[in-house]
Amino acid sequence: MRKHLASLDALRGVAALAVCGKHFQNLSHINLHLQQASVAVDLFFALSGFVIAQAYEQRLEGGLTWRDYMVARLIRLYPAIFGALVIAVVLRFIAGGELFWELGFQFLILPVLFGPMIYGGDCFPLDGPQWSLFWEIFANGLHGAVFRWLTPVRIVAIMAVAAVGLCVACWQWGWLDVGWTRRTFWCGLPRVTYGFFAGVLIYRLDQKGWRFPKVHFGFVLAALAICMVRWFPHMRLYWVRDMALVMVILPSIVAFAVNADASGKWMKPFVWLGAVSYPLYTLHVPLLRGFRWLLMASPRLDRWVEFGLWWVVLAGVVGVAYLFEKYYDVPARAWLTRRLAKARAPVGVLGRPTLVSARRDADFEPPASPLASGPLAPEPRRRRDARG
Repeated sequence: MRKHLASLDALRGVAALAVCGKHFQNLSHINLHLQQASVAVDLFFALSGFVIAQAYEQRLEGGLTWRDYMVARLIRLYPAIFGALVIAVVLRFIAGGELFWELGFQFLILPVLFGPMIYGGDCFPLDGPQWSLFWEIFANGLHGAVFRWLTPVRIVAIMAVAAVGLCVACWQWGWLDVGWTRRTFWCGLPRVTYGFFAGVLIYRLDQKGWRFPKVHFGFVLAALAICMVRWFPHMRLYWVRDMALVMVILPSIVAFAVNADASGKWMKPFVWLGAVSYPLYTLHVPLLRGFRWLLMASPRLDRWVEFGLWWVVLAGVVGVAYLFEKYYDVPARAWLTRRLAKARAPVGVLGRPTLVSARRDADFEPPASPLASGPLAPEPRRRRDARG
């Protein structure tokens, strides 16, 4: 039986805020000392592996097909991706960007196949963070195809092969802030493979009763915060820092969080952080870039006025992400789910879906609460059997 873990919501929300803060400091030149926040993506991958295994493995064993599983995952992920791309294209057009006609409409089509655009520097120039969502979908599909074959030993073997890829990436580039450019795109494969299957391994071991010691969740959040800030200044040793974070520290934080108590007065804020994390991750780069383009096209402002405006915009980005989730992403996913269920339902003699089809399409029922969010889809609720 699946349980909702507010602790994982909190980790996901803090990681999304860290990634947003890193890009904020790059665009605003306001130093938040979040140079290491790029490894938050690896935390996302580990969280995804745990939650996807928890939400879907029993259902896959019970007869959910790989095709239906992937359709459910695309319904969960794609509306936010599409909405963020539309916003990015509009802002790019308003700014008069040279890439609009070359890439704008093309990028509204390519994400249907989750394909990167190998053009110039960034693989996804309109919304850079989507490189990780490409690999997220890849990992979801791979897990759905091989989950019956997986054992803890085989998962460790997969992670070992991915670790070799991480070592090669560090040897070539000196750190693991890679995967989002044309030249480093291949590095996303070992990053997602190691992180995602580390999460699956944590789930499998948790099911067997092998858990990390129970600690106060505040220590887990403090450890994550320390991982995001710059505490390893020597550039020649960045690879040591990143390898330790990605291979040991971040998976351990997920394992501790699974067994940590995040209930009480903090539960609602943690769940809210989880809800806003995915739209914030997909939206923040287009919105921050849009404001930067606006500043560049405007008369030069006083330094302190510009400083204050950047902080107002950062708060506004979080607010827009919340509204985007509530009024676009959740309704869009619910609409796609209903359309899919209607298209799949066999028609009875009275032109209505049969009871059998209603049971089968229960796999695509959307979550009842809009707070179940993030790049990790929760298990949709099943309708009760008609006899119950």
